[in-house]
Amino acid sequence: MVSLLQRLTLTILLVLPAAVRAQEFRVDTLARGPQIQLPSSIAFIPHTEGAFLFTEKSGRVRLYDGGLRASPFLTLPVDDEGEQGLMGVAVHPEYPDSPYVYVYYVRALDRAGILERYEDQNGTAAAPYQMLFIPRRDEAMGNNGGKMAFGLDGKLYLAVGDHAFKPSNAQDTLGGRNLRGKILRLNPDGSIPSDNILPRRAFWSIGHRNPGGLSFDPATGVLYVTEGGAQHINEIVAVPEGANLGWPSRRPGLFGRGEAPVVLYAAGRTEPPPGLTGIAVYRSNVFPALRGTILFAGNVTPLLWAGRFTAGGDSLIAEPIYRSNTGFSDVQVGPDGLIYLAVGPYQGSRILRLSPIPPAFTGDPPPSATQGIEYTYAATWTGTRPDLEVLAGPEGMTLDTASATLHWKPTNAQALEGMHTVTLRAHNGAGWADRRFTINVYNVNDPPSPFSLIAPADGSDLRFPGEDPVVILRWSTSTDPDGDSLTYAVDLDTTALFDSPLRMHVIAGSTDSLRVKLSPVSRSYFWRVSASDGSLATANFPGPAHLSIVVTRFLVREKVPHVESVLEQNFPNPFNPSTSIKYVLPRAGYVRLSVFNLLGQEVARLVDGTQEEGTYEIGFTQTNLPSGIYFYRLVAPGYAETKKMVITR
Repeated sequence: MVSLLQRLTLTILLVLPAAVRAQEFRVDTLARGPQIQLPSSIAFIPHTEGAFLFTEKSGRVRLYDGGLRASPFLTLPVDDEGEQGLMGVAVHPEYPDSPYVYVYYVRALDRAGILERYEDQNGTAAAPYQMLFIPRRDEAMGNNGGKMAFGLDGKLYLAVGDHAFKPSNAQDTLGGRNLRGKILRLNPDGSIPSDNILPRRAFWSIGHRNPGGLSFDPATGVLYVTEGGAQHINEIVAVPEGANLGWPSRRPGLFGRGEAPVVLYAAGRTEPPPGLTGIAVYRSNVFPALRGTILFAGNVTPLLWAGRFTAGGDSLIAEPIYRSNTGFSDVQVGPDGLIYLAVGPYQGSRILRLSPIPPAFTGDPPPSATQGIEYTYAATWTGTRPDLEVLAGPEGMTLDTASATLHWKPTNAQALEGMHTVTLRAHNGAGWADRRFTINVYNVNDPPSPFSLIAPADGSDLRFPGEDPVVILRWSTSTDPDGDSLTYAVDLDTTALFDSPLRMHVIAGSTDSLRVKLSPVSRSYFWRVSASDGSLATANFPGPAHLSIVVTRFLVREKVPHVESVLEQNFPNPFNPSTSIKYVLPRAGYVRLSVFNLLGQEVARLVDGTQEEGTYEIGFTQTNLPSGIYFYRLVAPGYAETKKMVITR
């Protein structure tokens, strides 16, 4: 919310439809004419069972304490022509310890504005004490003001109009005697508080034209005032101490700390201003949808609005919530959280009370949901809009209270459970209602969970001297979210694309390993595994693994007399990634066969041990060495020889 000391002109986003939306209230008429006459203001009596006083423009103060008292609390001689009369009433906040009632009226004798205090003695006013005298110095009959209320600080605040005839009254602060066009702040005994912004001056704010309503937010203490009238701009004003509304010149900075934020009602060209009067901030839970709104009423346009500031505080979104046949003079929120309206003071003579209607759910929620797809249910009801809460429901279900909509995206586990029970409660100040229903969740087939290859590890070199290679492939197990049985399929090939004629595809069943017998040839292989539930399959993560098979074949075992050891040229050469090296041993002994790079560094040792005489073939597979020239060297008893080989990529 913007600072209250910052100048801000905001447009209330109002629509004045021909018909207000469907009523959400029970409307009780607490008093009507001819028993009452043109009510103007309402003030609740603290620490009582909802008793309140209201003024009649014609000069009577009436008491309602469960019913209308026949005898007036007070009758005053007033001049009630035009906008004059008995306009304001307030009750001391420490009642009954301080049983004082305050009234503001235009006296018949001299048309002066009078603020008086009376003592309540068993429902009758006594011990009058005049606190203010504001003389009328012209013939005008409008812009008297007169609404008042106690603030959270225990001080009495009185809104006085500019008396219409001389608008410059609103800016006159010289001497502190001109009280017109001001909001005044007084101690309950009528003295001036020592902490007022100007010493020994009653001023709280200046620059007012025709304040028609005054109320404090009970939560924040912010003072809101309406500036009304049938032929002028209508405003809702948040008024901090020292504010200057700028009437009549609208010039800033004329008093104290600058102008207050102003919310303007911008009437359409074909619509008159609404003539704003009463205002109140709703903080009760009786009407949940109104909690935190600003209620304000019109006299020319007989509507009650509820306005809510947007998140940035730069707009007041208001909608009409109740219409009468004649205009309103005041709106108050009772200690019971109900809304009280005075219909008057120029036409109509009624005191109304708006109460909530108990909620009752209507319509049926969707009976089913699907796993992974959002389920929504927008609740509907009859009666006053309630607060909603989920008393019971599945995990993950949320409630958007603004739209009264349930949201839920069922999980696989919830789908397997099937049925889920939800209990939704609606409650307002009139009562509550529960809606209990079940949702059947349809399962969607999910693929098996991720798993990985275990052995042989990626990049393994497996050596098989003189025997056919047999490899045991192992992987971690997968699980199926839906509880289906799984079957594993294994692919093994000499290419990573698994598209060569040598590709092996084996269904391994439900086991987590497979024994594979390979050709007795040194080769590079790639392998992968997939798990299937019969419909969906999941491949191992992160992908195929690579392994190299090195086979040492003993081709001929016979005596080879008078023959030196022979090292043959590898074949194929160049090669990628596998080649074979053949050599002949004329006699048994220690043999070492190694591969070296151009720097003379040994990069692989293929044979290192004793061998019998005969002919041998060694496979050499290498995927990690870069392309280039390499040398292989055979060292045997009485023999050593080196040859060149080339790796290409």
